[in-house]
Amino acid sequence: MIRGLGEAAEKLGIKTENTAKKGKTSKVKSKSNSQPNMNIEQIPMMYRAQVSGRCSLQFAGNNEDLEQWRDEWVYPNSNNKNQPRYQHKEPTLGIVDKSYRIKIEFPFRLFSNCGQDSILRPALGKNGIPFIPGSSIKGLFRRACTSEQAIKYCGDNKQLVPGILRFHRAYPIGDWAGTKQVSIRRNRQIISETRYRIIDVIHPQQKRQVEGGGSPKALASISFYQPTCIFELSSSNTDIKWKEVEEILLKALQNGVGGKTSTGYGLGAHIPLQSPLLPDYPVNIGFKGLGVSPLLRSDEPEFRPNVFKATLRGHVKRLLGGVCNNKNALEQTVNKFFGSSEAPGIVNIFWEVREENYNQNDLTPTYDTEGILHIDTPNIIDLRFLEQVLKFAFVMGGFGKSWRRVSHTKFYPRYSKLAQGLHIGCHWECSDADWVNVNSTNDLKKFLNDLYELCKNRLGTQPPSAVNWREAWHPKRVVVYSKVVNQSSAVQLFHDSTFKTTPAIGGRNPNDTRPKFFSSVWHRMLPVSNNKYLEIVTVFYGDGQSPTGGERTPWKHKLEDNQLQNFIESLEEKGLQLSWGEKPR
Repeated sequence: MIRGLGEAAEKLGIKTENTAKKGKTSKVKSKSNSQPNMNIEQIPMMYRAQVSGRCSLQFAGNNEDLEQWRDEWVYPNSNNKNQPRYQHKEPTLGIVDKSYRIKIEFPFRLFSNCGQDSILRPALGKNGIPFIPGSSIKGLFRRACTSEQAIKYCGDNKQLVPGILRFHRAYPIGDWAGTKQVSIRRNRQIISETRYRIIDVIHPQQKRQVEGGGSPKALASISFYQPTCIFELSSSNTDIKWKEVEEILLKALQNGVGGKTSTGYGLGAHIPLQSPLLPDYPVNIGFKGLGVSPLLRSDEPEFRPNVFKATLRGHVKRLLGGVCNNKNALEQTVNKFFGSSEAPGIVNIFWEVREENYNQNDLTPTYDTEGILHIDTPNIIDLRFLEQVLKFAFVMGGFGKSWRRVSHTKFYPRYSKLAQGLHIGCHWECSDADWVNVNSTNDLKKFLNDLYELCKNRLGTQPPSAVNWREAWHPKRVVVYSKVVNQSSAVQLFHDSTFKTTPAIGGRNPNDTRPKFFSSVWHRMLPVSNNKYLEIVTVFYGDGQSPTGGERTPWKHKLEDNQLQNFIESLEEKGLQLSWGEKPR
């Protein structure tokens, strides 16, 4: 084993004690107890044990191991930083001898996991070129076939009758690493830097946002950014109908390929210059939004459609957590909808982008996006419940990063000028006013009351009792105020020198240098008609210690009394009316 490692090191160009002489190479002497004297830092990351101090790829923060592993994999011994050194050339498409090749483009991301490493990554072939196994493609293809087609092309399940079709691996062509050259200022100089969008980020937030507590965590994974892939099939049968095969394959891809399809990965596949193949989902709502853009590890802005599923998951926990104090029942329901490490969920979401723009000129990059959100789940009762949760998300806040605040660029331009490129908040609009149907304080009261009843009927205990979470939606833990306005009445309260230094609004304790947790207040400017908005302020006033509110420590201001009552009185002075919940005492 030791000898093999030494020989492997020589092949990789790693100098050992016996290969360091100028102009000479020699084999490591074969002694049973001898070990090659090599510098461990010269061993590529891919060949190191996944343990702390040698190589750790899992975490997506400031991780030098991850960056070195990526560089060694994507650009090994190469001066060309524009695209991966190793890749397959684009082949001749269509029928070639007994093979059939089709080129497919994906509008978002494509994820495939080999299950063999500490980082979620695709299977790797020769020279590290990633691929999707033919067995995975065969499984997709079979599910899109009729029973006769399945036996004909794929064989029977007992493997007594072989199929006439062979499924080869699918592989990306071109820049499969998502490379981008950017110019940045460093030490008063403009330099060119290569950034890669292939490293994806998994950033779970529900425990911190909804339940309270926990620490931020960002996990790394590998997914292809808007890739172009070649799918290859072959058959020795000269009578095979390749046109029919292509139609079945496209139908199969319509339902998604790879993993994480429930959040839009691997969906929308299409032949170049043709429209995306969209899944046939029953709920289709048009949205338009702007806000603070999420960033990849490369600092590239990317509006990530999985925020819609994350938002729904968080709100389902909030709403059901306000009527049911059985944590096991809550977790089972949430996992049934959205999945867990043990099983996938039943909810599928796809964001069909119609337009998307980014502003990277300011210190905080922002996005401007428009599209159609498609949602599906097998049971019509579940679907209608989730549609109401989606409406709750839209009415009360929005989607994506900084959703708890209104867009300050749009509703507090004075602050935007003072902040010099630091943006706060988001703003979302819906193309279907009849779907929203919330235009006044009374409409909001009715909507929230109806939704609360819906949640009680679905999972509520008798009487409804909230779980001890930070943002459980219970009338003795949260209060909602609203008012129809032309411009925001309340936005300045969030920048009041006293209120903004409470943990409930500022998200930090007095001695913290930066926010440590999420604000307990939501602020929304819901478009209603003719440049009018329903201004909505949602206030959570519990600690997560008791259903009646606990000690209310998030509202304490330094050594002074808590500011909850003062904030509520300020809302009332500005004309906002109590719209849901019981006024805190």
